[in-house]
Amino acid sequence: MKIVYLSLSEKRCTIRFYGCNFRCKGCFAPDRMYSSSYTEITPERLSAKIEEFRFKFNFEEVMLAGGEPTLYKKEILNFINLCDVKTILSTNGFLLDRDFITEMERKGLDEVHIDLKAYSQKLYEWYTGKSNQRVLDAIALLNESSLNLNFEVITVFIPGIVDKEEIERIAKFLSSIGENIKYRIIRYVPVGNLSRRPTEEEIKEAVSIAKKYLSNVTSSLEQRSHPLKRKIIQLSPLF
Repeated sequence: MKIVYLSLSEKRCTIRFYGCNFRCKGCFAPDRMYSSSYTEITPERLSAKIEEFRFKFNFEEVMLAGGEPTLYKKEILNFINLCDVKTILSTNGFLLDRDFITEMERKGLDEVHIDLKAYSQKLYEWYTGKSNQRVLDAIALLNESSLNLNFEVITVFIPGIVDKEEIERIAKFLSSIGENIKYRIIRYVPVGNLSRRPTEEEIKEAVSIAKKYLSNVTSSLEQRSHPLKRKIIQLSPLF
């Protein structure tokens, strides 16, 4: 499997996987995800290095992020099985199916963060280049998890694109599956000229709208996705 870098903080080690099956217009790192700057590594070797870093930095959890980690299904199943610390998968959900979800549960995955970029089909296709049907199906499958796998759905609020009206559509859809589904709304960080950064008031209004349908709604205002202090480790010199 291909890794771009590790991001280490007091709480978390984030593994950034190389490559993605989406081409999102608001991607925070398109150049990095499709450049030649990556390291190929086995799950066994990566697990051993993570354990070394955990001893040094004392982080509490490992997040598999991207890019898109599920491009490497077999490898991440092996890694999850080997990893003895809380493990979270951050995914666009497109490659999640019933068998893969079941296997991740059996291997010991603790949590899934699934990114639902939009509910409206045309908007989703325009933004990502893909249909969202497989992602919607994946959310329903996660909610049916036989082992009660912990998961949350995440949407990035992008003013004028994925705004409060779209947030309401997403919340309605999620509530049709289960009103207790965890839903988190993230502030967009501007990339190019796609849109601006939403205000705190806009995020709070979006949260209020979503709470009309769901009982567990949070935002990045009170729950940051990324730590303020982190150490980036490029793998190439280490392996």
